[in-house]
Amino acid sequence: MVLALVSFGTVSIPSSAIAQVKAPPKSKLKPPVAADPADGAADRLNAKWLRENGAPASLPKTEPAVVPASLATPAAANDWGDRLVSRAMKYLGTPYRYGGISPSTGFDCSGFVYYLYGAVFGQRIPRMPHDMARQGVPVARSDLKRGDLVFFGYRGTFTHIGVYAGNGQFVHATHSGSPVMVTPLDAAYYRERYMTAVRLSPR
Repeated sequence: MVLALVSFGTVSIPSSAIAQVKAPPKSKLKPPVAADPADGAADRLNAKWLRENGAPASLPKTEPAVVPASLATPAAANDWGDRLVSRAMKYLGTPYRYGGISPSTGFDCSGFVYYLYGAVFGQRIPRMPHDMARQGVPVARSDLKRGDLVFFGYRGTFTHIGVYAGNGQFVHATHSGSPVMVTPLDAAYYRERYMTAVRLSPR
């Protein structure tokens, strides 16, 4: 173990090192949503959260708080990466919960990915990041496509995982006190800890 940074499915981030949108107060986190929000509840809650938690004007424009339209467009039915990202976007604002694998209680980083594969493809994948990485096909950072899994860590140990959303950004369950959000791969903390990416195609 290296200090408090090494643990599967979560990551502890010093507030001074975060190069992304500041976490909203817990009182503003999106309330839990149903596992399959067919009634559109998740979309309405997500839209409300984005309205209430826009980036302050003082934040750099390269660190957006809202999802670019190109990331939020409906997925093509035959493109599994788009389907995965489209579903992930429904849970923006869902609270972080260590060990969480459900939108009704919250997610941790690997629990979020684990849940998405089950919800979108009906596929059970490994729960831990290192096992997910073993099942996927390695992808160079320059060849990333929507839906690829991106891994972060320290000294060879994965401490965080997210889903590449396109345009140099990824969607992930962040850390304690912060919700599911979209973050640039080049945000300082993640740029320094980027390790690898894999393409875990659904079966």
